[in-house]
Amino acid sequence: MPVTEKQLRVLRANNEETHRDVMACIKRALVYLLQQKRYDDIRMTDIIKKSGISRAGVYKNYKGKDEIMLDIYEEPIRDVTSALTNSVFDNMELIFRTGKKHEEAIKSILDAGLEHRLLEIINRQYPYVSVSFYMPLWIGMIYNAFIEWAKKGMDEPVEAAAARVSAGLKMVAESIETGLTNNTQNMRMEEDSACSSTHS
Repeated sequence: MPVTEKQLRVLRANNEETHRDVMACIKRALVYLLQQKRYDDIRMTDIIKKSGISRAGVYKNYKGKDEIMLDIYEEPIRDVTSALTNSVFDNMELIFRTGKKHEEAIKSILDAGLEHRLLEIINRQYPYVSVSFYMPLWIGMIYNAFIEWAKKGMDEPVEAAAARVSAGLKMVAESIETGLTNNTQNMRMEEDSACSSTHS
């Protein structure tokens, strides 16, 4: 008896869901292992054992642990790029909120000392970066602010972190307009930050 088009669609949907579940198990295994040992000390055999997926199943999806790590990186980046708007402040909040949502993976990436790879992947999302420095400037500034926030445990509320980045970007714009570095404002912000941390 021939398979109907509807049955084929159901089979394809089930296969795709199973495939996503398998990949999620493999990525979770690597994130878990990163909490136990250094990235360089993790072997594919460790990932296979921890994931519960067969060796063939793991290698069908990934050639090695670097490829798994790249997929872990790309998930939060896809979440951000698919939801960006024309509002700079909304985008700041989106970036920090997405980071918080993927906190476990981001912290594992930081613990492994692989945050530079995250920046490489973000830059790859914009193939025209070499034409203009506009995107690399934006990405670099926001990325560095995000990484500093993440390194401090992501304890600062998302809205406050986004507001601080916006304030910092305004300072950069003022410095460019005046042609002067804004050391006075930098020192004032550092003093404000020190005062708020002693009172908290």
